[in-house]
Amino acid sequence: MRVACTYALLCLIATIGNGCSFLLPSTAHTPTSGRHCAPSRPAVFATSPSSEEDKTAVDTSNLPFSVRSIQTAEVIDVLPILARLTGLQRGAETSEGAFFRLRQELSDRLMLALFEISSTVAELVCERDRADQVADRMDEVDGAIVKRLTLASIVLGGIAAVVSGGIGLAGGSDTSNNAASLAGGVVASLFGGTALFTYSKQDFQHERNLLKEVWDNPKQSAVFSPAVWRFLQRRVNDGSHTGRDEVVRAWRQEGRLGEADSPAERERIALMFGPGGTYTASDLRARASMLETLEAQIQLLSEELELFLREFIHERIQTASGRVSS
Repeated sequence: MRVACTYALLCLIATIGNGCSFLLPSTAHTPTSGRHCAPSRPAVFATSPSSEEDKTAVDTSNLPFSVRSIQTAEVIDVLPILARLTGLQRGAETSEGAFFRLRQELSDRLMLALFEISSTVAELVCERDRADQVADRMDEVDGAIVKRLTLASIVLGGIAAVVSGGIGLAGGSDTSNNAASLAGGVVASLFGGTALFTYSKQDFQHERNLLKEVWDNPKQSAVFSPAVWRFLQRRVNDGSHTGRDEVVRAWRQEGRLGEADSPAERERIALMFGPGGTYTASDLRARASMLETLEAQIQLLSEELELFLREFIHERIQTASGRVSS
């Protein structure tokens, strides 16, 4: 009996120390492949060298727009168009054909930027929901297992009490009574301890990894459109950091990657920014939160586009009013 009790105690210690994990199989209702959210025909983005040269040649000091609007024009690469439109609006004789062609091109660029934002956000939301759905399923499985183990612990504890009481009523020795109580308590504790440290895992793949692109920070992105990527690379506030830096800083401050410079952080970095792997529910929740942070940052570009368009319309009205009054 003493040997059995000792073995049970060792099992309990091992269970509490290492936990009990198991791998869940994938099902048709829990898509674990990143192809579920990726575009059917992903675009390969490239920046036009001529476009970059035109952009740097524009003198922005003569443009009647705020610094934020000029930065937004740089993001969507319409500074040359904006400069030519401003020149036509200020000219004594406006070429209607050239003016409307430039306005149409500006409208096309604005619409394309909005669609690029929507497309990127849609993929981020899909990836976030995919992670949440798998995590929800894992939580349900874990909850069911914990309920069973807890019930087993209660039942075994009750049985041990009944046996111990029966031995006492039958006039059995104190040694047998104590042994029954100890064995029942150890086994009940084993089940109870296992319930606390039981968790499931799930294979979860993300071959097209938007988080990895932000983490690696390449000069030119292969998965984000040039406008969205320029927005993430744009200097903000005091100019000491970019929008991308703010996203990574938020990931770290929220503890999504674990404690800085710890083995847990290195493991999570390899998991989050790789092609996929075996996730726990907490890993998936962290990934969903990171995707949401990136989504919120990209959504800010819509606000910048609105401000830019409002200033452009206001400048047109002011210019037209000046011509009428003169």
